[in-house]
Amino acid sequence: MFKNILVPTGLADKNEKAIRTALSLAVQSGANIYLLHVLEKLGGETDAEMEAFYLKLGETADHTLTQWQQRFQSEFPGVRIEKNIVLGKRAQEIINFCEKTHIDLIVMASRSLETDRQPFGTLSHQVALFSPISVLMVR
Repeated sequence: MFKNILVPTGLADKNEKAIRTALSLAVQSGANIYLLHVLEKLGGETDAEMEAFYLKLGETADHTLTQWQQRFQSEFPGVRIEKNIVLGKRAQEIINFCEKTHIDLIVMASRSLETDRQPFGTLSHQVALFSPISVLMVR
């Protein structure tokens, strides 16, 4: 049914439920799992100081994704799990990644909407609206 499943993730433990859901689907369909963390790009051009800042964020993200990758690989040994880190605007980068990687399904954690703080909706809401493929939101 699915060949490539994307799990966009922050670095919080609350994303693990979405990862486990994606892994269960992957076991059933023989799909690959792609963990994606997007480092949110701030403002315009990046100088040396900002590049160092993004590098440090990337190292932290890589450490967390590597831990998840190793743990879940031991729990789901037949599923290929790949980790990816990109820099940019989160919703846009998630959709771009789907197109480049031929993703069939996005599985992501759903958040409660706080309209006073999030006038354009949560990340999961934005992805669901603009994605050309199916999105499964996990609560």
